[in-house]
Amino acid sequence: MAIDSLQSALPPDPPDFGPREFPAALVNVTNRCNLKCTHCFIYRDANPNASIDKMDDATMLHQLEVLRDRHGIKSMLFMGGEPMVRRKLVLAAMSLFEDSSIATNGTYGIPSTPGRLVSVSLDGPSEENDAIRGQGVFERVEQAVRGRDREDGTIVMLQMAITKENSPSIERFVDVVADWPVDGVAFTFYVPRKGECSGQAWETNQERDEVVERVIALKEAYPDLVRANVATLRLMKSDQCGAYVGDRCAFKAMLPLYVGDGGVFERTFCCYGNDVDCNRCGAYAVFNAVRHRGRGSTPGPTTPVSD
Repeated sequence: MAIDSLQSALPPDPPDFGPREFPAALVNVTNRCNLKCTHCFIYRDANPNASIDKMDDATMLHQLEVLRDRHGIKSMLFMGGEPMVRRKLVLAAMSLFEDSSIATNGTYGIPSTPGRLVSVSLDGPSEENDAIRGQGVFERVEQAVRGRDREDGTIVMLQMAITKENSPSIERFVDVVADWPVDGVAFTFYVPRKGECSGQAWETNQERDEVVERVIALKEAYPDLVRANVATLRLMKSDQCGAYVGDRCAFKAMLPLYVGDGGVFERTFCCYGNDVDCNRCGAYAVFNAVRHRGRGSTPGPTTPVSD
């Protein structure tokens, strides 16, 4: 009985995701968030987002360690919801991996993670950002970024998710944050749902091309601040991007972990969920992975820092 009781007290192992190795993974540690961003993919209907922290800290730490060893995971991105809702869990779990990073909205402050990347989401200058993320969010994030310990070794980057609606503001955004104490500004593009016709998404990739060219121009104007690779951005143009999505997506080599209704990990179809329109994919990281794959390397969470 004593042995049975001890075994029942041990955290359960994670599901079987097959025998393959995944050098990189991401984990949605919580579906809770203090913001309701209009473009957030986590809360789309087809995604496993109803469970609210049904996996406790001990179980998640155990399962992440098992998955690390089982699949050879080197890099882990911690996201949510808002991952800093479970700050202690995230900071403990980061130590399990050689390379790890956090994607946060910045309203809970900037965590101190020396040598690790903290990606802080902002989606334009104050007016444009707050229309997406909520009134006063831009100012709160600026205060958090400026108030952090700049000498602690944490790599802090701002990331703007470019949509059709906020794309006119990208140049002004870079101008506004150019003097902030950050290690760079990164851009990615909105990933729409299948069949989506909204103010967020371009109807065709040809319509998006002009914005991609503007990001390339920003990289040339701010080579040290804008953390984007021109070759990667060119892969995102309409004459090339179709060759690297769907079944050919480089992120098939990444393991996306969401907590499902039963409080167990699920692997979604894509890092962006189950109902994405691959043909209109705007995820910079997908195309950057293609470029690195062509060079025989594997990008991890901190790859944008070195372009």
